[in-house]
Amino acid sequence: MKKTWIIALAVCAAVLFTACGKSGKNTESVANTVTETTAPSTGTTAGVSQEAPGNGAEFKILTGTVKKVGDNLEDMTVQSGDKELTFDLSSTVVETSYALEPEVEVSVIYKGEISGSDAANARPVLVLDGQENMKVQEVTGSVVDQAMSTFTIKTESGTELGFIKDNCEGLDTDVLGTATDDSNGSGAMIKVTYVTVTYDAGSKSNFPLRVETAK
Repeated sequence: MKKTWIIALAVCAAVLFTACGKSGKNTESVANTVTETTAPSTGTTAGVSQEAPGNGAEFKILTGTVKKVGDNLEDMTVQSGDKELTFDLSSTVVETSYALEPEVEVSVIYKGEISGSDAANARPVLVLDGQENMKVQEVTGSVVDQAMSTFTIKTESGTELGFIKDNCEGLDTDVLGTATDDSNGSGAMIKVTYVTVTYDAGSKSNFPLRVETAK
């Protein structure tokens, strides 16, 4: 009887050990998949989708040429490489120098995923002038000015950086704070996730994607 119990215990231990081994391998496989999917792309060129770096990694950038625009800007088809992708623009901010029409180069900042030529699961949040080297950036600073359509922060290095208000995430709250002086500065510490557009004349504009309280 004692021998039978020893054999039974050994079998149970072997089963438990095998199960733990499989669990560890599955966890590692999932972790690797996530890492590969969210890793920032390098050497971005026109027509290539780019994963945004940093904590703003959910924002992605696709640059291409407009092929077709729906009535009342309800949607837009963009040629990106050898693919034609159609985006729903019903809740998208469009800030381009030229009218959104065929042959115009654009950069589409979106959230979600593009599968082959299917952009149904990609939600565009901003359409800007096409930029080959556009990237998502983050900066922290205190609010030193805020107007109807812009706000300015002073970074830790003392540089003042201005942004265009474009209905981005977070601006519908009091994240910018209440003005405490004639300059409309509030002193609120915020973190801004943004992209920059460089125009033909050399000027630049910063477009925020998300504004949040700095931790």
